[in-house]
This record gives sequence, structure tokens and C-alpha cells, in this order.
Amino acid sequence: MSARGVSTGHVLPANPSFIDFPTSDGDTDQWPTNTTRVVDSEGHVNFMRPVPLDESLCIKWRCEVGASLAVRLHKPVGPSYVLRGWPEGYQMFDHNKGPVGGPRHDAYLMGSRHAKRFRSVPEFIPHALWLLTDPTLNRANCSCKYCNRKPQREITASMGLLPRRPTPLTGAPSTRGQRAPGASASTSASARQVRDRGKPYASIRRAPRPVKQPAGPKQNMSRERNADLRTAYAEEMELRRWFRDGELLWCALNPPILGLTGDKDAITFWPGLVEEAKIKSEAVTKPKSSDETAEKAAGADIVMTDAADGSNEAPAAESSNSTSKSTYNDEDKQVPWTVVQTLWYKIKLLGIPYSYNIRADQVLPYQAHAPSDELIQAIHRVPLEQMNTNTDAFKPSATTQFAEAAAPFALAVQIAANLAGYWTPTDDWEYKFAIPPSPKVVTPPPSLPAFKNDSTSLHAVMNASMAYNASLSESISAAGPSAPTLPTLAHTQTITQTRFQGLWWGAERIWTDELVRLKLSRGQVAPQGAENILPPAGPSRKAIEYARTLDEGSGDCEDIMGAAGRGLFMLLEGLYVVDVPKVNGSTGKECRATGMLYELVDEDWEGDTGEGSGSGKENGKGKGKATDQSSGIETPASSANGVVAGSISVEAPSGSQLANPNPAVPVEGTTSDVVSHTDSITVPGQTKAQSPNQLLSHPILSSPFSLPPPPEGFKFRPVLTPGYEAVISLNLIAGRYYPRLLQHPLLQACVEKALDVESGGLVEASQLWALEGLTPGFNNTMDPVRWRSTRVAMIREADKEARQGLEEHWRARAREKEERDAIETSYLPLQPLPDSVTGDASAIPTIKVPETNVNPMEVDSLETRED
Repeated sequence: MSARGVSTGHVLPANPSFIDFPTSDGDTDQWPTNTTRVVDSEGHVNFMRPVPLDESLCIKWRCEVGASLAVRLHKPVGPSYVLRGWPEGYQMFDHNKGPVGGPRHDAYLMGSRHAKRFRSVPEFIPHALWLLTDPTLNRANCSCKYCNRKPQREITASMGLLPRRPTPLTGAPSTRGQRAPGASASTSASARQVRDRGKPYASIRRAPRPVKQPAGPKQNMSRERNADLRTAYAEEMELRRWFRDGELLWCALNPPILGLTGDKDAITFWPGLVEEAKIKSEAVTKPKSSDETAEKAAGADIVMTDAADGSNEAPAAESSNSTSKSTYNDEDKQVPWTVVQTLWYKIKLLGIPYSYNIRADQVLPYQAHAPSDELIQAIHRVPLEQMNTNTDAFKPSATTQFAEAAAPFALAVQIAANLAGYWTPTDDWEYKFAIPPSPKVVTPPPSLPAFKNDSTSLHAVMNASMAYNASLSESISAAGPSAPTLPTLAHTQTITQTRFQGLWWGAERIWTDELVRLKLSRGQVAPQGAENILPPAGPSRKAIEYARTLDEGSGDCEDIMGAAGRGLFMLLEGLYVVDVPKVNGSTGKECRATGMLYELVDEDWEGDTGEGSGSGKENGKGKGKATDQSSGIETPASSANGVVAGSISVEAPSGSQLANPNPAVPVEGTTSDVVSHTDSITVPGQTKAQSPNQLLSHPILSSPFSLPPPPEGFKFRPVLTPGYEAVISLNLIAGRYYPRLLQHPLLQACVEKALDVESGGLVEASQLWALEGLTPGFNNTMDPVRWRSTRVAMIREADKEARQGLEEHWRARAREKEERDAIETSYLPLQPLPDSVTGDASAIPTIKVPETNVNPMEVDSLETRED
């Protein structure tokens, strides 16, 4: 370990305590063979360089793995624990791939007989722990991703190896990559509130029944909400608009602004806000063949066909004049053009006074892209004097240089990062729901004497009825226990609650009645099933057969996760605010969301679809049985929709309620008439639950919004028993769900790179798969923590903070440059010799060297020895 100071990056700590591996599963035959550096004809290299044990890369791994193992082995606190070396048969390799002048470097720890390579420290820690604690080397006891076959993200989270997430108050959320260069970090009251927050809330309850409106809805659905949901999810829509006004997107620049090294650090996307969405119509020439279509790629365009085609034409009334109709079609076929409609967005680019009109297939959600590390480093390398800090005068064009775009782009990225940290609910309305009481058993009153006079006046009947109702309670209390029983007239409790129709959640606009991604994985919610919660669905038959082919027919398919390893969704039905106690004893406000939960199952999965099921205690593979909805299951008081109502239960009563007396029936027959109608009363728990948002007015003849299409090869499955809903804290929402986003043309290169199994991109691109729910939402999530009342206030404050932070950064860089220049000028320059000296050579003093017989090259060494 004498070479400790060789590395300028990671070095061994002083007086380390070493950890040794007593056993190993290593084998040198597992090492790669392409360890020689060879430059191909294109100037590229692709080889595995063995890394010495005392090099910076190995020291980093040894220190981090040793520190984590020391905690799990309960070693004394204080010493710095470091691996003395790798397990026998292991070796660290640096994979060099790419241009010979700047290849890509990937670190791999190789040699295990059970794992081809370990790509990161968290991957190796559970395997190293197994080597230290299991002398039998039983692979079933190892919890690493290669032996246990679980996603690395779940293993990392279960072992507490996730890095601490920086607060989004001073930059972008942690899943958004790097914060903009030069952003200043500030600690505010909002940041302290984030640290004081308690654990997120989540529960399952029976959905409360909305109060029946006698005269129709009196509160309006937001026009913006109706337009956004209908253009995205309505079945009749062919040209779907996924992005909403005010949302933060990435706009593709055409052409991109080349970086200092070319395409690698080029500015290809610019963040901006949606100002307007509009449809653009264009006449195009018809294809020559009648079988061809004029549809555009990427699903962004639709074709308005002519009358001869008739695919978009409303059915015409029948006509007896077939000759004229045929003539009309023949003439219309001769039209050589058709109309194509495309969707365009008007985007206000951040940081600069410029709006950009762009096609719908040239924008990406904010969560789908992040500036690369190479781009961030290139901005840092641009000299301050070359930067265009006057961002108000900048406009991107085909001739824009990277140096002049660096400052405006840095400002735009920082504004976007700040904006992603804000949230607020919008469009409040009053929601009324009913809580029925538990029925009570009472004895019937004695029957009234019959009226002998058939011509009794209406006034006499009304008086008798009023007297009967007044004595009803006394008669019931006076009845003995042996008297026949009847249910009482039930009085439901009506509660009014303020709810919200929508939500600004960081960069995204979310509405109720749409599907959102949750941060939780499906396996984190009742992995074995629970009351009213189905267990996660298992793999389909085709998935099991495919796994067997990969395992060469071993038949061991118990490790396949099924739906448990994927994301969890919520059909957002309600947003409201409740009072919650704080740690210090005070009361604060918390926003919560309610709705049905959904999971992703294989398209050919043949288990229970969740309709009418929910006992969740059968087998853990998602095959629940039907349950009786009329029995009613008691709900905790804390989940009564956020309203404190004591121990009120929202279950349906087990008995039937009495019908209202019929005024057309004589008074003496009222009781018998009521009893005769009780069998036809519908129990509230047996009717189909009504969505709370149906209490809002909506366009006539409009149908409810359907679920969006699931990812290709999957289908949605409800997780909860019908009639029940989940209640969660708002900070468990990861963001919007974007159907078929992975097929976007701008993401094709990223998807193809991620599907390269050999390079490990499949696991590293978990944040990309999370946008469609293929991986849990915590891989790609919005984390807004700062509340502002309006979107305009969010944008103004985000812009102000970003400009102040970057101006402070630029002033600091200017001061550093001035200090460097002052230091350089403080040294006296070499002065020329005076003419009197340079003109008279005799005036220059000479140095007398004693004559010796030694070699002149040995003078210095001789003088040193004499000294």
C-alpha cells in the first residue's frame, strides 16, 4: 500500500482497518480476453484494461464496499474499513470503448462464477456480504441481483444504499440529473418545512356515496379540464393532444447548437412552456395507389379523407337517386389532393424572449430528458468573456455558436429546475357525500283504529296522521322485547368537503379522472394480498415459457416478479386538504388524493381481472375470489375522507331502509304499505359506485373518460375491491402517465441504447421505463415541495431566483479572473541591462572556475560531496 499517493482522486484513509474475504466464488477463467489495446481502422478502441489494486478506481470501490460491510457486520464505529483486496479470482477492469482520443470508461468487477460482471458498488455489496457470512456459499442465501434475480433498485432501497436526494429547492429534482452550472444554494423556511414533514399517508377505505342531486349539477366542470381530458382520452379523438397549456416541455432544436467537441455536448433540446396548441391543415397530393394512405409517422397526423373514401364522413341519408350519387363519387375521386391535419405547439422558450412553433412529435415531457454531463461540463469550460450574459438579446438560429448560447441555456435549465419544485391544487368545488348510520332494531307501534266512515275528510286524515307520527317514538319505546321488529327510518349524515379538479405538480398539469404514476412499486402494496387488496399478479404462461428458454429449461421460474416489479397507478378521482398533527403538537395542512389503484399485467395473463374480487388471501398470484358487497366492512375513522366524524362508518347498512310513506294510501294502511315495499328497496352497497366528479356539469351526451392505452404487451388490472378507494398523501404521486411514450421518434436512440444488454443499459435506463410504468415510479418522479397559489407566481419566482443565482455566479467568476490577472501582473518583468554594461564587455563580472582534472559534467557532484 505504499502507492497510496499515486492517485489524485480517491486515496486510502489514514490507518485503515482491512476486511479480508475468507472464501470466494471467483474463477480467473471468467476474466475477459480482450485486454490488449488495439486501434481499429476507424480510430476506435474496445478493450478491457486490468486496474491495479492501488489505482484510484479500485480504492473508491474498496472504501465504499468496506464501509457498507462494516455497518452490516456490526463492526465498532470509528475506524475506516477498507477491503484489503478482492475475493480470490476477482479483478477490476476498465472497459475502454470509443474514439482513441476520448473513449468511454466503464468499471466492471469480474471473476464471479455466478455473475458475469458487477457494474457498481451497490451491485457488489450484497454479494460481498454473502461471501463474508456464508461459508457454505449457498447461492440461495445471496441477495444480489444476479443470485436473487430482483431489480437492483429494490435491493438498493431495501439495504438503505440509496444516495441522499438533494432538495429541489436549490435546483432540479434529483431524478432530473445535474442542476444548472452556477446556481446558488439557499436555505429557506420552505426547506426546513421539508425536513419536518412526517411519513406519507396511505389507506384503503370504502368510497363515500355522493349525495343525489335532485335538480342536476349546479357546479361547473373546468372548461380547461374538459378540453385537456377529452383531447387526450376520448375514444372518438383521432388527433390526441397530450400536453397542456403551461406545462414544461423539452423542444427539439432544428438544427441543434453544436458543442465544443461536436455532437457529444451539443444543445439539442431547450426547455419551454406550452402557450398554445393548434391544428394546422395542409393540402397534400394523394398517393398514386388507392391502397396507400397519407398518414404521417409517429401518430402525430391524421388524414381527412374525401367523400369517396368515406372513413371520416358522417353517414348520409338514403337517396333513391343512385345515379347522381355515383356521379358525385366519380367526380370527387378526380380531386388530386387531400387535407392532412397536424398538431403544433407554440412554446415560450425559457430564459429568452422567444416563442417557438413546433410539431407535436418534436417535443418531449420534462421527465423524459436531462442535459448530459458532457454538456454541463462544456458550459463550465466556456470563458466568461465569451459568454453572452445579455440573455434578452439572444435568439437561437442555424449560425448560433455554443459560446454565445451557453449562458442563456444555463439560465433556461435553472429556471426549469426551479419551476419543477412548485405545486398547487386548482379549481376548487364543493363535494357533498352521505354517510349512512348503522340501522337500529325497534318494535312497531300499535296499529291505528280503522276509520268507519268512508267519507272522512282530508283534514281529518291529516290530523290523524300527524298525531300518529307524534306518538311514534313513544309507542316504539313502550313496546316489549317480544314484539316483532322493523328497521327505523334511517337518517344519513351529509358532509360538505372542498375538493379540487386539478393540480400543478412540478412541470406537469394533472387533472382528476386521469391515470397517474405512483412512486411505489406494486410489490410494496400488500405483496401477499390483504383485505380489499388483491395480491400482485404473477407472470403469464408465455413469460414463464420464455424464462425457461433463457434458463435452458431448468424449470426454476419462481424468481419471475410479474406485476410486483412494475409500477403502480392511480385513477385520480379526488383531491382535498385535511388537517394533520405535526411532530411538535401543532396542526398543519396536507393535500391527499383518492382513487382506484391499477397494476400492469401481461397481456396474455389469465388470472382474475379484479372485477368483484378483493379478499386477497388466496395464493399471492392475483387470483382472488368474489366477495359480498352488501355485508359492509367497517372503515377506520381516520380514513373518513379526511373529515373528523368520530367513529362514523361508511359501510352500507345490513338491513333495508323504510320507504317514504305513500300519501295516496289511507292512514290506516300506511304501515302495512311501507312494510310491503321494504323488500324492493335497493341496498346502497349493492349499487354501482358513482364517481364524485359526476356531480359536476359536463357537456351533453359526453361519455366518461376511459383509461388510456396500456404499454404494448400489457393490460391494466384493478387492485382494490370495487366500491373501495385508496387515500394517499400527495407526495406519493410520481407524475403523469404517458401512453406509448417509448415509441416517440426522439427517444428511439435512447431506447435502442438502453436495450443493449451487454452494456448494462437495460437497468441504467430505469428512469425511462418508469414513464410508462414498466419500472416503479421512484425511478423517475416529480418532487415539488414549494407551494404557490398560481402558475404565474411559480414562473415569476423561478425566473427571478435563477437569474439572481447565475448573476452571482458570473460575478464570482469575474472576481476570480481579476484576482488571477492581478497576481500575474504583480511579478516585475525582466529589465534590460544598461548600455554602459552591454557596451563594455570588461564590465561584466566573470566567474572563475578552478582548473581540475575531472570531467566538467561531474562538477556538481564533486561540489556536493565536498559540502
